[in-house]
Formats: sequence, structure tokens, C-alpha cells
Amino acid sequence: MSWDTVVIRRLLLGAAVTTVLFTVGIIGLGWKPYVVMSDSMAPAMHAGDVILVDPQATSLAVYEIVTYSDPRGLITHRVVAQAEDGTFTVKGDANQQPDTRPVERRQVIGPVRLILPSVGWPVVQVRTHPFKVAGVALILAVVWPRRRLLGVALLGGLVAVLALVPTTGALPL
Repeated sequence: MSWDTVVIRRLLLGAAVTTVLFTVGIIGLGWKPYVVMSDSMAPAMHAGDVILVDPQATSLAVYEIVTYSDPRGLITHRVVAQAEDGTFTVKGDANQQPDTRPVERRQVIGPVRLILPSVGWPVVQVRTHPFKVAGVALILAVVWPRRRLLGVALLGGLVAVLALVPTTGALPL
């Protein structure tokens, strides 16, 4: 085995171990991952970022970024004010105006604790361009010189798994 091969294998092993330890740590904290699907929170976060939300948080503060449930889906925006009745006014950082509907505490899943830039990019691609991704996967499987059936199955499974990853959208800019 060449020196380059050993280094590459060690790097891949290190990345895998780090990913497993990080995932176990996040699960231990109870944080939930979501993929951001829009740029309404730019520059704080962008489409393709993975956010980790703390559903066990007991309090929220003004200027904190929160993920909440809305009739249109999950939204991640910044709290800009809290009314006396306990509802929150939220706004995307890139949006000109706050959201029109106040957010009740029961709608809030939790505050964003960590942002991992661009980690969710494959999920965004599968969600926004499913036919292009499926076409590329099929072409790769056909031109792959060995194990074509296995390649088709693996790529199809990967696309299916990516389509099931939880996402958080945002109101349009």
C-alpha cells in the first residue's frame, strides 16, 4: 500500500469517527437537525445549511433564531419582539417586514443552537430538482463499468433517503 493510500484511508476513517461521535453527542443533547431550504435568513444561514434545534429549551429571547410550525410547514426566523400575551413576532433577516402572523409558544419547536454551513446541499438538490438528480443518478449507474444493478440500487436508495430528511422552509423574500 502506498503512503497516499494510507493517508487517504486514515483521513476517511477520522472523518467517519468524527461524524459518528458528533451525531451521538447531538442525539444525546436531544437536538433535532433540519435542512434550511431558503435564503430568507441570509446572511445568518442559507439554503443547504443544516441547523440543530433544541426542542427542550424552556425559554426564548428576542433576537434568538427559532424554528416553529406554521400551516405552510416548518419555518426558521428570528424573534424580533414578544407581546404581553406571550406571542412572538418573527422575521427573516433578509425579509423587509416581519411575518404577518404572530407565533404562539406552542408553535415553537425550539431555538437554533448550531448552524452547519452547506452540509444539507444534497438534500436541497433532491428536493428542488428531483428529476435532474434522478437523471444524473441513472446516467452514473449506466456508465458505471461494474456492478450496475448495485449502483442503481445504491443511488436510488441515497436519493430516497435524502428526500426524507426533515427540512425547514421560510417565507419568501
